[in-house]
Amino acid sequence: MDKHRESDRKTVLVVDDDRLLVKTIELCLKKRGHNVRAFQNGVDAVKCLVDERPDVVVLDIRLPDCDGWFLARLLDKLELADKVPLIVVSVLEPDRAVMAEARPYAYIQKPFDMGQLMQAVEAGLAKQREQGSTTCIAGG
Repeated sequence: MDKHRESDRKTVLVVDDDRLLVKTIELCLKKRGHNVRAFQNGVDAVKCLVDERPDVVVLDIRLPDCDGWFLARLLDKLELADKVPLIVVSVLEPDRAVMAEARPYAYIQKPFDMGQLMQAVEAGLAKQREQGSTTCIAGG
């Protein structure tokens, strides 16, 4: 029997085109008792954002079908930007102008330690995102 009640589980939306990374993140989050909705493209992720309203979003910026920042702006248009922590994972250096607009809860550079991501997810779930506050985490 699962030690986490279904009603207590938080839903994490994971969007990254790296299939192996998505599977690894999904397994780690499920071990922590979270529901996971994982997609490798932006189109399917948009539907999940609109229909399911996840509790936190883990998002790669470079996707095959759209710019990840588009999804970040969509959070704002859906009036979810202040309610749903956005954790950006990317090989790219953070662009300060784009970051100021998108206001991610955390920005984690790839490659990263899975513990860093899990810590950011748990912190994002534990408290409501503070406006304008971004935690940058260098990968390694």
